Amino acid sequence: MQCLGNPLSRRGFLTVGALGGIGLTLADLLTLEAQGGQASPDAAAPRAKSVIHIYLPGGIAHQESFDPKPFSPIEYRGELGVVKTKTGDIFSETLPKLAQLNDKIAVIRSMTHSEAAHERGTHNMFTGYRPSPALKYPSLGSVVSHEYGPRNNLPPYVCIPNQPNEFAGPRLSERFVRAV
Repeated sequence: MQCLGNPLSRRGFLTVGALGGIGLTLADLLTLEAQGGQASPDAAAPRAKSVIHIYLPGGIAHQESFDPKPFSPIEYRGELGVVKTKTGDIFSETLPKLAQLNDKIAVIRSMTHSEAAHERGTHNMFTGYRPSPALKYPSLGSVVSHEYGPRNNLPPYVCIPNQPNEFAGPRLSERFVRAV
């Protein structure tokens, strides 16, 4: 959990005070920290083995693909029809074959960022960090590549047909590797 760091520091006291407000005592917090790396015996093993991050700058609108909003007012919903998926969700009628594979994928419709400019928001989506002039953050794919390496002689991270922007770079910077 690593939220206390030094429990005698000001931050440690503030953390414990804040957690106490939601009913978590110092004893509970220390117990959770001690169990930090241990998986629960009844915890399910993760099923996902791969991530395909589809980045479509200037691509198809969400109302015309994965989020048609058929019950919203006309100014918010897509003009196309819908198709039901195996899981009962709906996609636009332009994706009928993908709708049949919906039980094998996860569509995340809640992605958002608080940046006002597209460039800064793109940086946030590819790295998980807000842009900083002092640091160059690695892309999420390069972090996964660094941590897990190749599987079955396949590269752990690729951009097809090419790297879409400088934030999707395939390598971790040396400064970041030393910091980790």
